[in-house]
Amino acid sequence: MKSLLLRLLPLAAAAGLPLSAVAQDAAAALPILAATETAALKGKDGQKIVVYGETARSGKSQSGMNFVNFAGAEFYLVAFKSDLGVFKDGEPADVYEGKRLVVTGVVTIYKDKPQIKLTSPDQVRVLAADEAWPQAAAPDQSAAPAPTPQANPAPAAAKSAEEPKKKPPVDPKLYFK
Repeated sequence: MKSLLLRLLPLAAAAGLPLSAVAQDAAAALPILAATETAALKGKDGQKIVVYGETARSGKSQSGMNFVNFAGAEFYLVAFKSDLGVFKDGEPADVYEGKRLVVTGVVTIYKDKPQIKLTSPDQVRVLAADEAWPQAAAPDQSAAPAPTPQANPAPAAAKSAEEPKKKPPVDPKLYFK
């Protein structure tokens, strides 16, 4: 994804497009999930995705860490004190309370609950009350080749024996400073 973005940036600049438009198009390729889809969010551990929902409660720890919780969901946002300096409009717990949000980031699991760590206000887009939630793009069926029938299809048991998808490594230094 990053290499694609790096290749598109010079083209966008030459065409006179704002660079944020290129970044938004790149983010459009990410999976999109509702904050209430806990099982699906847990399945995206270590992956960059887009999550949307309405916030319900937020707060701050004594150490200065910010939490933003979503209505009817176990999913939450966390911002460490060391990252709060980039939030010029205020701390996430104050700014995003009671808002409709679309958040882009890497999902991690903490105490069996999915979360995204906020390190920049660019990760969050506040939606207007009448603005539609983002939708996952439908796959382009015309470009996909027609499936070919298999002479001897593999039994379902063989599929369950496959190794699970490996997660990218997460550097704990990013979360515990």
